[in-house]
Amino acid sequence: MPWYGDDFDELGYDDEFGDDLDDFGDDEFGASERRVARLLKRRAKLEALLPVVRAGRQKRIARRLARIDRVLEKSGYSASTAAIADAMSASGIEGVGGLQFQAEAPPGLGRLVRLPFYPTTANALTNTAGGAGAASALNPICIETIPGPNDTAVAHIMQTPQISWATLRIVGFETTQTQQNPAANTGAAMVVSDLQIGGGANLFTHEDFADSRIYDADQPEFAGLRDYPILKSPNQAQVTVQAVGNIATEDVTQSCSLLCEVLVDDQYGAHIPGPYARKGAMVRQGGSFV
Repeated sequence: MPWYGDDFDELGYDDEFGDDLDDFGDDEFGASERRVARLLKRRAKLEALLPVVRAGRQKRIARRLARIDRVLEKSGYSASTAAIADAMSASGIEGVGGLQFQAEAPPGLGRLVRLPFYPTTANALTNTAGGAGAASALNPICIETIPGPNDTAVAHIMQTPQISWATLRIVGFETTQTQQNPAANTGAAMVVSDLQIGGGANLFTHEDFADSRIYDADQPEFAGLRDYPILKSPNQAQVTVQAVGNIATEDVTQSCSLLCEVLVDDQYGAHIPGPYARKGAMVRQGGSFV
């Protein structure tokens, strides 16, 4: 095994691992991060020297390591806290005391506004604010009831009101549904189809019905549409909804909303649109395979 002479300067001991443990100024919160980093660097070098020096020097290095550990302990550092800090850093949780800070900012003027759909038609088993089977232009929430086992309710149309005071750009579609779950049953579900503006083409990528949970408001990301057209009065948006279930009289409470960007407001003026609604992001390219 190689060993070194009596001169500790050859090991860099006096220069790199001297007795000046207090030459790093602490800040108002205790030991500075710079001081802890330097001490950890010293300790790592000393530990690397232990296998290559004689027994007498090993004892001296061990005493130095013990002293460094005491200084680190007083500063609040320990191997366990370091491991926890590394784990939190890897998971993106940082901050004083290992806290995670998140600020929820409002989306901005006229951005990501929700425009509800109202039941302009209803079947006999659709309950609205107007009553069973009645249309309602005041309340967007509907309760859809399944007529029989392994059956579907009659589809009906929901429509947004005319927005005469603003020019909007459609940027998404959202749904909510709350199921009544009888024992040993998954409950009814809602399906949607044919989202259109002013009688235009379907904005959904699916031609027929699809599970409305694709567009659920609790999804972390928005589901895309085929196009993001302008919505301006007198045009309105409409969507067809239907409930599906396997037990008679089970129901689902549902609502639908259109996500919009207010481009021009008669009362509050024009707004700077978000990046998803700017003119450059809506340019269509020609060709069949673009």
